[in-house]
Amino acid sequence: MNSQENVNRFLAVWDCNGLESIFDVNEELRLQEEWEKEKIFTILNEEEIEPRPSSIPVTMLILRARANIQRQYEIYQFTTTMSMEEVKDVFESSPQIIVDWIRENGSKIHSDYSKRERVIS
Repeated sequence: MNSQENVNRFLAVWDCNGLESIFDVNEELRLQEEWEKEKIFTILNEEEIEPRPSSIPVTMLILRARANIQRQYEIYQFTTTMSMEEVKDVFESSPQIIVDWIRENGSKIHSDYSKRERVIS
């Protein structure tokens, strides 16, 4: 058994109110691979190739984050052996623990998070 089989890749979006959405990157890659195979036959049959839109709207997520900086959006891609449901459960029960872990171990796509203390006048 390949050790990569138990690794799940996710894209998570959260803000000051908690987890907003989570996407299964492995599933997106699987769908892309299927489309690539179909594309080969489409090209060989000299048919028109339909573009395949991504099921993960990264550009729209970043745009939303930039338009709502007061909510301190963070968008990260990360790998884990946990399932999507387990990740959601940890965001529910111990959000700070998983956010800190993702910041340390994931790949930042966008973040409005600041460690600076805010000065209120």
